[in-house]
Amino acid sequence: MYSEVLEWLKAGNDDAEDIVDLPWNVKQVGEKHYVAEHPKIPFLLNVLFMDGFVRLAVPSGVETIAMRLEEKVKVYHTLLVLNERMNLLKFTLSGMNDEITLRVDLDEKSLGKEEFNDALTALLVGMNVLMDSLGLTQEFQEMIFERLALMIMERMQNGASKREIVEFLTKKVGMKKDEAEALLSELKKAVKEDERGYI
Repeated sequence: MYSEVLEWLKAGNDDAEDIVDLPWNVKQVGEKHYVAEHPKIPFLLNVLFMDGFVRLAVPSGVETIAMRLEEKVKVYHTLLVLNERMNLLKFTLSGMNDEITLRVDLDEKSLGKEEFNDALTALLVGMNVLMDSLGLTQEFQEMIFERLALMIMERMQNGASKREIVEFLTKKVGMKKDEAEALLSELKKAVKEDERGYI
């Protein structure tokens, strides 16, 4: 089953209507554990194959371990309310820092591409609802920007030309050409200032 699921993610085109039909970049990070990303999607998708289930897990970046008790109770209450409200999707805590993680477990026996797409859509909607409910919409936008900046920096380090990066931003991310060029020149400026800082 897992070669089929990975193929659903890898195949596709950037103008696709459905999330599953976008061409995700998929990397294996462990045994039966893959990480997938696409510039239009504001999160990293963990895909785990485990005993007849496909688990989709998305870390939110929000860790609760160091929160004050009062704040923790408010956050946990929000997660329970969201778990009640959202179908298919569950909000859980994971890792040593009790990071809020969005999760969908799909039964391999009955899993089809349409249900897989529904799960991806639920994760995307759930992430926005979570950030909105926790009052972290601004921070979430910053996280998305950081991820995009890292993707651009990686391409710059690998020798991609300005034209290739602008093409990536317009075709894959969906930015307008002038926005893409402005973002790229801002990042180049920031890199130069960083380099000067080390001297």
